[in-house]
Amino acid sequence: MIDQLVASRGRVFFGCFHSTFSGFIFRMRGYHSQKEKVEGWDQGILPKSYYYSGKHEKSIYQSYGPLRTPYYSREFPISWRDIDKGIEELSAFGV
Repeated sequence: MIDQLVASRGRVFFGCFHSTFSGFIFRMRGYHSQKEKVEGWDQGILPKSYYYSGKHEKSIYQSYGPLRTPYYSREFPISWRDIDKGIEELSAFGV
């Protein structure tokens, strides 16, 4: 897990398409992008995050994409976008 945290903070990251290890790093990069409002954060993209794969998969995080298979190894912008939205409303109900 330490390896993943260190890798998630790199300027550029290349991961393997069917790797859950790489998938978690992409998710952490997504969390960081939202918190720090880096370039593309409002569109759900991860600049400088790539897959070692074919042309289509290589730059998959350069544009927002819907949830689709395979689910187990990929991370999607829905995992990190607006995850804190609604916290104020919930706290008003004592949740």
